[in-house]
Amino acid sequence: MAGIVHEKLIHKYYNEKTFKTLILQRDNRKCYLCGKYGDTIDHIIPKSKGGISSFQNCCCACEDCNRSKGNLSLERYLYYIRNFREASYH
Repeated sequence: MAGIVHEKLIHKYYNEKTFKTLILQRDNRKCYLCGKYGDTIDHIIPKSKGGISSFQNCCCACEDCNRSKGNLSLERYLYYIRNFREASYH
């Protein structure tokens, strides 16, 4: 996570390890997507779709959810999960 001071100076607030630790602590290591234990962070708006690594755009995730969500938006991923679960019950 960094901020642009001016066009030739970028100030880095946290290194990757510290940033990850802060997100995991904030979310009590609980996966935002399924509620299980989480040890990775995920971007709510994927980086491939313009999302940035910020406290507002990152959340704790478990390995399974992080892997299966891929580059889907949070809304799209939850839509597929809900419909898949409903379809598997019928």
